Amino acid sequence: MNIRYFIVLALSVFIVSCANTKVTENWTHVEHSEPYKHPMIIGISDSQQTRQIYEKHFVSELKKINITATASYTLINSKQKMNRETVLKAVQGTDIDSVIVTYLVSSETEVKHHESPLSQGYSGDIEGSRLSATLVATRGRTSSAEIITLKNDLYDVQTKTLIWTTQTRTVAPESIDEAITDVVDLIISQMISDDVIK
Repeated sequence: MNIRYFIVLALSVFIVSCANTKVTENWTHVEHSEPYKHPMIIGISDSQQTRQIYEKHFVSELKKINITATASYTLINSKQKMNRETVLKAVQGTDIDSVIVTYLVSSETEVKHHESPLSQGYSGDIEGSRLSATLVATRGRTSSAEIITLKNDLYDVQTKTLIWTTQTRTVAPESIDEAITDVVDLIISQMISDDVIK
């Protein structure tokens, strides 16, 4: 397998894997200069299982590119209230230099209406049985797709200020695992592009 084919294949897999997830907003603080080397990952969720899956996956993906990260659930347990004071106390005395928080902005269902082919002009024989068969088989239909919008904020531990933020939109994920994989891949790619992590 030559190198060019491998690169094209890898890019194709990446594009397909992120096909349902897009960045809709992106901002970096004008005074940001140095990339962060040890973020703590926080996934805000009603489900502690989802939180752990998200944070573990994020930490694992960062490890693949030699970035050390800490999942918040290892420092902040499920009984503790997730707020500024709790996070600051958790990172105190550690090498953590930043905190990445991912939380749900909205979850909605989009209903799509598909027109019947008959609305585009049908020239069948009204007297024949073909028309009735077509009406039954190809009448208009609807389908729905879940749309998940997530906000992802990065805070500087030392200054306690927001340094970077991006918003993602995922359409019709097949599972929570697929949504997590796509979102994490996209966030990491965007952070590297914006020189936020290294």
